[in-house]
Amino acid sequence: MNSDTADWIIVIDDDITNLKIAGNILSKNGMRVTALNSGQALLDFIEKGNRPNLVLLDVLMPGMDGFETYERMRNYEDSVNIPEVPVIFLTAGEQKELEAKSLQLGALDFVKKPFEPNVLVQRIQNVLNHTRQIQTLSVEASTDKLTRLLNKASVNEYLKKMCNENNGALLVIDMDNFKLVNDLYGHEAGDRILVAFSTILKHHFRSHDIIGRIGGDEFVAFLKDLKDRDVLKRVAQGLNTKLHDAAIVQLGEDMQIPLGVSVGAIITQKGTVYSEAFKKADKSLYAVKQNGKHGCSVYIEEDSMVDLSKSDIKDLQKWNLILEERNVSNKALLLGQDNFANVYRYMIRYIRRYRKSAYKVLFTIVPHNDSIKEIELTEITEYFGEILASTLRNSDIMMHGAINQFLVLLPMVSEESVHAVINRVMDEWKKTQYYDRMSIEYEAEAVV
Repeated sequence: MNSDTADWIIVIDDDITNLKIAGNILSKNGMRVTALNSGQALLDFIEKGNRPNLVLLDVLMPGMDGFETYERMRNYEDSVNIPEVPVIFLTAGEQKELEAKSLQLGALDFVKKPFEPNVLVQRIQNVLNHTRQIQTLSVEASTDKLTRLLNKASVNEYLKKMCNENNGALLVIDMDNFKLVNDLYGHEAGDRILVAFSTILKHHFRSHDIIGRIGGDEFVAFLKDLKDRDVLKRVAQGLNTKLHDAAIVQLGEDMQIPLGVSVGAIITQKGTVYSEAFKKADKSLYAVKQNGKHGCSVYIEEDSMVDLSKSDIKDLQKWNLILEERNVSNKALLLGQDNFANVYRYMIRYIRRYRKSAYKVLFTIVPHNDSIKEIELTEITEYFGEILASTLRNSDIMMHGAINQFLVLLPMVSEESVHAVINRVMDEWKKTQYYDRMSIEYEAEAVV
């Protein structure tokens, strides 16, 4: 049997003869064996990250006996949140009280010395088979069937414990525009995207981070001991880049859906209540969704915020002071897709009812060659977005659509005026260093 696939058994006994006998029996039956002569040696070995399939632990040893060793090993496993290694105690003779205490503590079986080879091997196999069955059932019950991440119930239980016992960062991750995948490509394609993204999450985070799927396209993660806000934003940027690349592989090069992720996060301290932290991270997620998506917002406590519902404001003048615009930027308003859609619908109703005029313009940045990298195209598109915002009026609204597109709504403009606006944008673009590498294409349509 290959040593990499053989069951790994650790035998702990202070008697060298017993170690040799047990090692010889188990090796002949295709098992990998490590022999240790004390309980402390076992604890040191386990704390270095070694994870055997089973431990054979002698009860009567000098210094630290088997029972104390067992309890200390279990405490360590619990403290670092790792699965328990199954244990069979080794007892000598007819010591019934030791056998009873072994099982009472939680050992799965006991074996008497001197060893009967067939009995020893059979009992080990019984425990290993039982453990595997339990693990399989546990994994099935706690795992999301599609993504193989922790399901909602299981990850919530893990995160209650993690938030209470560890410092770290709680992330709520929601895929942007995922519904369009199902609508345009079908649910089978949507499932492929979800599976691909779950793989990205597993590879993007560390092995001891907790990741789960809590809804259709919503995920949650806890990153232990992470407290740097800038790192969290780079994490979100990496997820967006990798998801876009995976979507191209799954859906084809002509995929135009602005697929990505929005991340709401909160830095937590030991003793944090998970449900409260989740609400705050979710609030930050909502902020990302309402401000362009494809990014990360880290929650900041709002102790200084004024709760208007509880204030004693009674006259209109005071409300005016609170609600009036202050330090308004002299630029067009960039909105996320949801907010843009709401404002757009309202303005269209107003324009049609009062017979005003308006134009929609779609700007597309087109590279002169195909060698440009996605990250560079993204940066240039953002730069063009700044030109748009500065060139348009502060009463105009705009939305970043696909990776290289902006949709603009120009209210109260005539056909002549819209061409003047477009020419002004193009003149500003000609002044940039990117003019020789990128073309700006546009489509204009009147709102009638």
